[in-house]
Amino acid sequence: MKLWLGSLLTGVLCLSGFTAAQETAADSTGNAQDRPPVIFRDAPRPRRFATEEVQAAGTGIPSWSGSFSYKGTVYKYVMIGSDPAKGSKTTTVPVFIVPLKLTYYDGTVFDATAPMIGLTDSATEAIQKSPIFDNAVFKAGSVHLGNTQYIDAFQRGNFWNHVSVASPDYHVLLGTPIVLPVQSYKVSRSDGQVFPGPVAHTKRAVLNQGFIDNKITPVLFKKFTQITPGSFTIFLTYNVFPGGAYGYHDVFGSSPKTGKTYTFTSYLEPYKQLIDADISTLAHEVGEWMDDPYVSNASPCGGLLEVGDPLNTAIFDVSLNGEVWHPQDLAFIGYFSYQRPAPSVNGWITFRNTLKKSCQ
Repeated sequence: MKLWLGSLLTGVLCLSGFTAAQETAADSTGNAQDRPPVIFRDAPRPRRFATEEVQAAGTGIPSWSGSFSYKGTVYKYVMIGSDPAKGSKTTTVPVFIVPLKLTYYDGTVFDATAPMIGLTDSATEAIQKSPIFDNAVFKAGSVHLGNTQYIDAFQRGNFWNHVSVASPDYHVLLGTPIVLPVQSYKVSRSDGQVFPGPVAHTKRAVLNQGFIDNKITPVLFKKFTQITPGSFTIFLTYNVFPGGAYGYHDVFGSSPKTGKTYTFTSYLEPYKQLIDADISTLAHEVGEWMDDPYVSNASPCGGLLEVGDPLNTAIFDVSLNGEVWHPQDLAFIGYFSYQRPAPSVNGWITFRNTLKKSCQ
């Protein structure tokens, strides 16, 4: 998965592998009404940083470096938090949520702060109640990984050979999110498209990547000066595919030291299939941010160390706060490194033990 500035769809595949076109591919009914159009990227992404450059420059957000070897090649990586081999430490990353209200050319409004269809919560309220931010009990088989946030449980299991012995109180947590004022935009036909949703009498939309790159991320990072390189930002849409994708993660800035890491993520509700469900996209992107925050960690799999990509449709249930949430399974480092036994919990190569073999 080579980073490429060609079509929007391919560019997003490189970042998250989680395109809206897969929504239809995963639908056994064959119903294609919810397939968004392919929109071509008309604005460049920020400059990429090589992992060695990130390591040399340092980062604005707490991070650590590691490496593994495969067939004589050393693969270096940078991840959020502290080195789990160096003892128990809790890293808490400040988080900002920027909800978006998008009014399209046909009058349809997609508002991440308004009650969702058939519900009382907004998308913004819902994610704060979810196991992305709130604690739930997570296990890998019979092994208790903690009463904690999902991505923290994932990372603890990812390096369980260290956590279980030298660093039992190791954690990488998302701080209580600061919700910034909703940002409203009018979207013309040239900036996006509306199409029927998967449930009768509902709609979804695509937001052109160029609109995001030119009118949203650079403007809002300048506007909200409280967002620092040491924090993480979630740009949240409701029933809107950013750039024709479910979501993506990236870094905004001219250097790793000053770059601001973020995700642009959709929350889909109501849905017909689990790939669309509530926090499945957010779990995918936050997990990838944790293990590849600068979208630069190479792997032997022919692309990046993107932990969500191999498991887009591997959705599972987590009961919390009176609701059932649907995060996505994520790949441990052993999936990419081919190391056996894998350094992860139970020697597994994914959090849910979905896959038994590394990438081919």
